[in-house]
Amino acid sequence: MSSLPFDLVAVDLDGTLADEHNRCSPIDLRAMHAVAERGAYVVIASGRMHAATERFWHEACLNAPILSYNGAMIKHPRDGFIWFHLTVPAAFADEVVDFCETNGYHLNYYLNDHLYVKQETRWSQLYHQRTGSVIEPVGSLTRFRGQSPTKLILIDTPETTDRLREMFRERFGDRLNIIKSNDEYLEFMHPGANKARTLQRLAYQLGVPRERVLAIGDGNNDIPMMRWAGYAVAMGNAKPAVKELAHRIAPSIEQNGLAVALVDIFKLDAKEVFDS
Repeated sequence: MSSLPFDLVAVDLDGTLADEHNRCSPIDLRAMHAVAERGAYVVIASGRMHAATERFWHEACLNAPILSYNGAMIKHPRDGFIWFHLTVPAAFADEVVDFCETNGYHLNYYLNDHLYVKQETRWSQLYHQRTGSVIEPVGSLTRFRGQSPTKLILIDTPETTDRLREMFRERFGDRLNIIKSNDEYLEFMHPGANKARTLQRLAYQLGVPRERVLAIGDGNNDIPMMRWAGYAVAMGNAKPAVKELAHRIAPSIEQNGLAVALVDIFKLDAKEVFDS
């Protein structure tokens, strides 16, 4: 029996570890590393593509695979091995691409861990600023017709993505998982892709029971994994719905809420984490 309070810690990236300028605090990184050193699996669970999460994994010196694309992929940075991968069926992806190109909407197209766009726009600039992702303009996304991307993100104003979410949900029903991971982001994924299902799969593969899993997040896309985990911590900057289901609310990301929670839960050396 482990002496740790939890054996698997799933940490959201944006709004939990990384701020809106793609920066993370050394304090939070030290806390994550300290938990991993104790013997727990510390998993970054992000909506981002795998390639845009790897640097945080290396900076925190972690030991477990990364859960990326909002649960559509599990991949280990150490050897590049893909443990799990779900993709958007080609016919549905083609339909979303055609709609966006016909109507002038910006679309991120993720294929083979590359991010393609039709052309650079203010939305691609915003996304790059937030995530640091390498973005490749290709002139037209119809060149990928017949391919099955890992996911798609339509980026526009919150009002527009709200309206289009309802339209696409009526069109695709339960054949796609369509969520708003951010006010401006409307994501399209395989119906089996979400952070909860994939975290459950990873925990099973690592031999960790549900009650030994801790999940920490701030966004609506974190709700499934926080509901599934044995214990959930919401950041102080989390959406109201996230705070409502959490067992504990940590300080905000600006106040190193992630580190504060980990130090308290795992009884880490606070001086080592905060003053190094």
